[in-house]
Amino acid sequence: MGRIVAVTNLKGGIGKTTTVVNVSAGLALKGARVLLVDVDAQGNLSMALGVRPRRTLYEVLVDGARATDCLTAVRPNLDLLAADESLLTAQPTIARRPDWPRVLEQALRPLRASYEFIFVDCGGSLTVLNLNALNAASDVIVPTTVEPFSLKGLEMLIAQIGRVKGSAGSLRAIVPTLFDPRRRQSVELLGELQTRYGDLVTAPVRVNVRLSESSALGKTIYEYDPRSRGAIDYAQLVEHLSALWGFAPQAAPAPAPMPAIPQTTRAPEPIPAAPQPQPSVEARPQPPLLEQVQPVSAPAPVVTGAGNMLSLSCPNCGGPLRRATVAGYRVAYCDTCKYRRQELAAGGRR
Repeated sequence: MGRIVAVTNLKGGIGKTTTVVNVSAGLALKGARVLLVDVDAQGNLSMALGVRPRRTLYEVLVDGARATDCLTAVRPNLDLLAADESLLTAQPTIARRPDWPRVLEQALRPLRASYEFIFVDCGGSLTVLNLNALNAASDVIVPTTVEPFSLKGLEMLIAQIGRVKGSAGSLRAIVPTLFDPRRRQSVELLGELQTRYGDLVTAPVRVNVRLSESSALGKTIYEYDPRSRGAIDYAQLVEHLSALWGFAPQAAPAPAPMPAIPQTTRAPEPIPAAPQPQPSVEARPQPPLLEQVQPVSAPAPVVTGAGNMLSLSCPNCGGPLRRATVAGYRVAYCDTCKYRRQELAAGGRR
């Protein structure tokens, strides 16, 4: 059964949809089957992925349509159950049902066997559908900006998760977004966040205009600019969550051996080859001189997406560097001092 991951925050404009799109796209690039579910009437997921779905979540929750009939394939390994403004009228209808807290969970139940991950993009308030998303979720991810009001809202949200779920144990990650390392207040508040919530706080996603540009054009950050800081930060988050959830792409099955050709009792006589004209001594290729022979260089080491420890020390603290590969580029980072470096085949970092 796939994980249902609610990405939520009571505050709007803090990067929830951007996080959903780029984390799910990164997992899909690693080979996971991922479904996105939009429970926000603004329907931002459709815009961020550049699609116009024909059917939406409203038809599933109100009209009783099968969820499998309302899916939109948006990328390889990535499907969408979209939303639009019709969800505004759906919520009062759902609230009158006796099973209203579990309506979304019941709708997603037939889909869980088909996906490793189901990400639910929640709106910026505590609506009926957002409560449904928390009830259905096995895991909760909370993006938050590193600002005083956002951190205060984070306390309220964690308390609400505890009331809905019985405890806050389903909270898997707090993702600092729109982080500007040039601002002293941001650095100080990030330190307070890490001190209070410890390992729940992931490496921050830095401010990067490429992220908003990619959403406006209906592309993931890996499609729009895989060399950008935003792409690197989300790639690192994908690796962190993959390790947390124990997800590793399955190896491709080995090709089946070719069937043996049965031997006949008598091998056919070989057909003699036609004689070839012999080149003259001047036309024959001469063996290269010893000093002209170039040594064959050893192949470059392969970097996997598992983030394995390598014998490479951090230039800041001397600790081991971890490396990972997502979307065709590499990133090296240190878990101790948060040192980070991009490794690309070509081009600079923007």
